[in-house]
Amino acid sequence: MVRTLTEKEREQVINLGALEYSAEHCSAVLGWPLKEIQSAFKDQNSDFFQAYESGRLKSEYVIDLKLFEQAQAGDIKSLDKLEFRKRKRK
Repeated sequence: MVRTLTEKEREQVINLGALEYSAEHCSAVLGWPLKEIQSAFKDQNSDFFQAYESGRLKSEYVIDLKLFEQAQAGDIKSLDKLEFRKRKRK
């Protein structure tokens, strides 16, 4: 079943992506059948997949930005963490 997300559901799915919740967690939070969530995770064109990925990527960006700001202020541990995250993405 292809589900069109309501605005509220879209926000929830973005947050689930930001927290990188599993299909099981998403199913429990949204109250949707697990098989539907698993199918949506596999369909890159689904509203669910796109909202989830948007949340996941925005979360990575926010974390990297915070680490960057702390590194600019001289926090060496933040700089190390940021460099580690950059290498991990390559």
